[in-house]
Amino acid sequence: MIKEFEAIRQWRNIRGVGMEENSPLDKRLQSQFNRIQQEVTEIHEAITLEDWDEFKDAIGDTIVTLINTAAIAGYNAEDCLKGAFDIIELRKGINKNGSFVRYAKLTDDEKAICDLKQGNIGNQYFEREMLDKLEPKDFEPKDFEPKDFIGL
Repeated sequence: MIKEFEAIRQWRNIRGVGMEENSPLDKRLQSQFNRIQQEVTEIHEAITLEDWDEFKDAIGDTIVTLINTAAIAGYNAEDCLKGAFDIIELRKGINKNGSFVRYAKLTDDEKAICDLKQGNIGNQYFEREMLDKLEPKDFEPKDFEPKDFIGL
């Protein structure tokens, strides 16, 4: 358990955030979702204004609201994070304009690039043993010619 996450849950409990006893769970969660959207908007505004202090604050506030939302729904944010990362960690894919695009959403040519660079041909995940061998260049879709695909 991440100690800061536990401190946030204690903070939430003391202040009663999301604990309106007469409100149904979906209303409580929607209230927190609205807070998440507000914080994400603040991240965007900080980026636009290049206000990096506000950016850091908005990132932190967003994380706090996500932890609170998980707790209100009866989940532990650490478990949610671990579950998501266990899947993401082994995903094959490529970077397009600085954004990771997973294998399942790629064109056949892009999948062939992933297979060539990341191994485990035809599978959307690479083998765990590959984690220590992969480098940023293995996720870039460029520098390939048709001859590179012979045998795939």
